[in-house]
Amino acid sequence: MKQYIFTTLASLFFTQAVIAQSTGTFTDSRDGQTYKTISFKEAMTGKTVTWLAQNLNYKVEGSHPYDDHENNRNEFGLLYTWDAAKKACPSGWHLPTDNEWAMLVNQFGGTDMAGEALKSVKSWNEDGNGTNSSGFDAVAGGHRKSDGSYLTKGVLGIFWTSSLNTSTDNAWGWNFHYGGPPSSNKKNLKKAFRWDIPISSGLSVRLVRD
Repeated sequence: MKQYIFTTLASLFFTQAVIAQSTGTFTDSRDGQTYKTISFKEAMTGKTVTWLAQNLNYKVEGSHPYDDHENNRNEFGLLYTWDAAKKACPSGWHLPTDNEWAMLVNQFGGTDMAGEALKSVKSWNEDGNGTNSSGFDAVAGGHRKSDGSYLTKGVLGIFWTSSLNTSTDNAWGWNFHYGGPPSSNKKNLKKAFRWDIPISSGLSVRLVRD
């Protein structure tokens, strides 16, 4: 009975968190682009936060469309070096910290489950799409290596944080995986991963309202 009550309360709590989400838009006055947003009350802090629900697409030095094809910006936005990502933020928004990303992942199921809720219903290879029940709509935009080569579109969506790993001089990033093949990778389908990445790499960017 205790286990049943705990499970029911946990389910109710998560459902309430989802219901509390709201959507909106933000128009960047610098270039007129309009982005979708999601807002929700963090379960752990009680604070209402607002995230961009699309990848940033504001052109600055150090930003590149995947494969250098401008058409890729429509779905995936731009890939930014770490320094470029910090410079590309419009007034009133910031590159999220590692802790802010961790709170987002925790809000939608934790590292073992959040990928399902946060990933888009399209763009992921091998039927590796999510449900996007969060409204965050993470797409598999791949990344740009320091040597200028492009990899993993359809396989990974990788996002910068503003936080450095002081032991390596890399910055922390969070990513989602398409889940396979081989079949052994299906365990990665719903997971969210955190790892440190050379700051000269090009990754996708989401922002949080100040």
